[in-house]
Amino acid sequence: MKKIFKWLFSLENESTNKRLTILGIRIVFKNARYFYKKSHKDKTSIKITKYMDSAQDEIYKKYGHSKFLMEEILKNKFSLPKYLFIDSYHNYLNILLQTNEWRFEKNSHIEYPDDIMFCWEIRPKQENYDIIKYAKENNKKLIFAGDSFLSSVITRAYYNERPKYRKSISFTFDDLTSYFDATRPSRLEQMLNDKKIVISEKERKRARKCIDKIISNKLTKYNHQPIFIPDIGRKGVKKVLVVDQSYGDMSILKGMGSDKTFKNMLDSAIKENPDADIIVKTHPDTIAGAGGYYTGIKQNKNIYPITFPINPISLIQYCDKVYVCTTQFGFEALMCGKEVHTFGLPFYAGWGLTIDAQKCNRRTNTRTLEEIFYITYIMYSFYVNPEKNCRCEIEEAMDYLLKIRDEYFNSMSAKTE
Repeated sequence: MKKIFKWLFSLENESTNKRLTILGIRIVFKNARYFYKKSHKDKTSIKITKYMDSAQDEIYKKYGHSKFLMEEILKNKFSLPKYLFIDSYHNYLNILLQTNEWRFEKNSHIEYPDDIMFCWEIRPKQENYDIIKYAKENNKKLIFAGDSFLSSVITRAYYNERPKYRKSISFTFDDLTSYFDATRPSRLEQMLNDKKIVISEKERKRARKCIDKIISNKLTKYNHQPIFIPDIGRKGVKKVLVVDQSYGDMSILKGMGSDKTFKNMLDSAIKENPDADIIVKTHPDTIAGAGGYYTGIKQNKNIYPITFPINPISLIQYCDKVYVCTTQFGFEALMCGKEVHTFGLPFYAGWGLTIDAQKCNRRTNTRTLEEIFYITYIMYSFYVNPEKNCRCEIEEAMDYLLKIRDEYFNSMSAKTE
């Protein structure tokens, strides 16, 4: 009887989607609120996460102590896969991998001849489960791809905007896990921890030049937010920035964060800075409609939540201290010369530059700001120029982002006139 009712009409949560069935016809659509509020607690997501964790444990045992050179894979065009399970709607990865043959859903009737398979990050999605399972059962090399740190003009949440503003131009690749995963060593963590990786004076100067360009031009991962000097709170009072993030995001769950972490972070900021204004910054996706950990917080005494859009570096430069869980905001604050307190374990924590609430015993090395930048933004990241349809260096990628950001700002101005 239940099957009959489900066939007639049913509305079910299916991880990050909703599935509507009417007279046997199924319609699947995105469920953003469910994703941010419940997906990490969903039974299906928990099951997929456990399987992925187990598979990653096996991957680490097999490959964790050997070398991984993405550069060599990119040079060998014949080894690159022709079948990809990464949606080109969101990025320009096809330019870097020099392939235009895309598949968006797994088809069990097709055998994939490629020796390498790509998985988009470590999010507990059905397609990621299918990819990892297939790679494991068929002895395929698995690589976790993801956006890098200078990505696009707007976030994916703005799906109605033009693709050139939305699609990512920078990428990371890791055969162990995503760079934000602190539950196990990523290749980025291994590189930062490796005392044999020494950054030369020439490389240090290049990193410093890139950092200066990023800060002076206020470049960040997403670059659609307006650039201006804010006026928040009381005059002549020190400002402490507490950065919110999208609820349940994997960078938090895998970065040793939780609801309690965000509560402790805000409590600590208030307690440690009794005479300062506490500015609580929401995440861009939160502004676009998804929830954060501080969504709904009200102005009270010296606490000033801000929901208006503002360029992250503009806001960081306005403040004296920055409190973060796992967000890239914290590293950008280091680039701005600010005191940074971390409450999760982001990639830049544990190397001697931040004041950390948690400790990672694996991270035993110390690094300068320029060293972390060079290893993370230059050695670990890859960039493309969509106008030239080819790979490029970080400097050219920054120039491209600046150009299309100006285009985007001009188009927004034209719409409001």
